Amino acid sequence: MNALMIAFAFGLPYHVLRTAGAAGVRVHVLGNGASQALRTSLLCASYRTLPCPGTTDHEAQILAEIGRIVRRRKIDVIFPGDDLSCRLLAGMRDRLPVRTSLLPDLAMFDLLNHKWNFARYCNANGVRVPQAWCFDTRESLQAALRSGELDLPITVKPTNRSGSVGVLHIRDASERAQIDQIDYQPILVQRHIIGETVCISTVCHGGTILAHVTQRRDEHHFQLVSHPDLLANTERLIVASRLNGPANFDAVIEAATGLSYIVECNPRFWYTIHLSMILGFNFMTRALAEPRTRQEAMPDTMVSDTLELSLRHTLMHYRRANRFDRGLAHYNLFDPIPYLLCRMKWIDDSDVAVDVDQMNAYAWPEPAMTTVA
Repeated sequence: MNALMIAFAFGLPYHVLRTAGAAGVRVHVLGNGASQALRTSLLCASYRTLPCPGTTDHEAQILAEIGRIVRRRKIDVIFPGDDLSCRLLAGMRDRLPVRTSLLPDLAMFDLLNHKWNFARYCNANGVRVPQAWCFDTRESLQAALRSGELDLPITVKPTNRSGSVGVLHIRDASERAQIDQIDYQPILVQRHIIGETVCISTVCHGGTILAHVTQRRDEHHFQLVSHPDLLANTERLIVASRLNGPANFDAVIEAATGLSYIVECNPRFWYTIHLSMILGFNFMTRALAEPRTRQEAMPDTMVSDTLELSLRHTLMHYRRANRFDRGLAHYNLFDPIPYLLCRMKWIDDSDVAVDVDQMNAYAWPEPAMTTVA
């Protein structure tokens, strides 16, 4: 299968490209900006620079460029590599010359990708999320704290970023000075839930989860686990929204109760997609499957091994390393230049995000938020 990936970032699209490659897909890339570093990957069949921004006001030019590549490279399917490309393809997939991977529609992408609207939508549909507020400026946030309208601990973040960019945890008065570092607006504030941070990754079709895993990760290890309450909480949202496509949900398992709180949604492929693939769970096989192929829901993996993330540690203890650790080491060493670019952070794609003003606005009744029990 020949595929075209649209990409404007580097780190996330790189792992999506590699995971698609492991599913037997030959991947060509169209994009610009930070994604040009994808040329260095051995799995990038070709790269063409898009001569315009990847936004909806340049659709005609983008469609023409895609059409040329589809004809020249005999492309079978098109898929996004990052936030910008996911929104772009969602908005024009009916005019593309070939089919796309499973994707959300544009309105649902905008709703889920806007963290404030996502929180309110969850609250309205019985999905357990942290209590949330939205402030126009950091001065208004500080004023709410001084007046007692808002109490610590809280987490603050931008409404449209991913990869933890701009996220601050303010647990007590000694950390309040961090608010002065905020350089974005509006500012989403969430009640800080004390517990374990996890994620659940899904591929969905018409509100049905086709594949999913729950995962935990720290600086050194990655593990797939099972958490029935988190799956049920996530499924409530997916059914209500009739979600299509990939989505990754950040969540916290509250220490005191064991209940799951969904913190945010990224309605696109996610940064750890390659780690699930190494543990035997390749989401791209479901996301890229022909629509005529019957797609039944898969149970989540029973793999219980913990994946060692340190290449150095695996190489130093290679004989004792399990097959998954060795698989990740091979993944990194097989394509050394992109690995170094990611590891050393030589490519900065932290500013590649959908502009808040581009996303469709939603009117919601007040009061805005209460915590769902």
